[in-house]
Amino acid sequence: MRKILFLDIDGVLNTERQHDYCVERGIAPVDGFSYSFDPEAVANLTRIVEQTGADIVLSSSWKYWGLSAMQNMWANRGLPGKIIDITPDTVSDDMLLSVDLDMMLPAVKGSEIKEWLATSGSQVTRYAILDDQFDMLPEQQPNFVQTDPRVGITGEDASSVIAILTDKATVAGPIEQNINR
Repeated sequence: MRKILFLDIDGVLNTERQHDYCVERGIAPVDGFSYSFDPEAVANLTRIVEQTGADIVLSSSWKYWGLSAMQNMWANRGLPGKIIDITPDTVSDDMLLSVDLDMMLPAVKGSEIKEWLATSGSQVTRYAILDDQFDMLPEQQPNFVQTDPRVGITGEDASSVIAILTDKATVAGPIEQNINR
């Protein structure tokens, strides 16, 4: 049984609140990426990972730094969980032929998640998506938790994700149905 958390960074871990805090105090970015992540958001991510055992797939624009750079940053910052992959940068030709383009254009990130699940998610039994932007496909809505970019992952958001990734919630149909729609 494999659980995956599709994780955005800006507005989820990299919050407006933490940015303002660092700027007001003259704190420089901690590394080549950005300011430190919001400690409350990180604590809530830790809770999710510890209670579900989910692996992380980055669906954030930060993925353009590359998987290795993101894994190194994760380790250097002592962040919870394990980044196992990043979503694809673009939608494949096969995906373009099989998806409703009117739905795909406003849901590029959702389409990238769908493609990742179709190509790499054969062992995935449950997944959740944490993002501050609402650009998911309709069939992903039961698996989606939207954060407030000001504060990132809240305790309530963490509880919702934990419910999605555990037996405490029913995901809309088997994973195969969500992938192949």
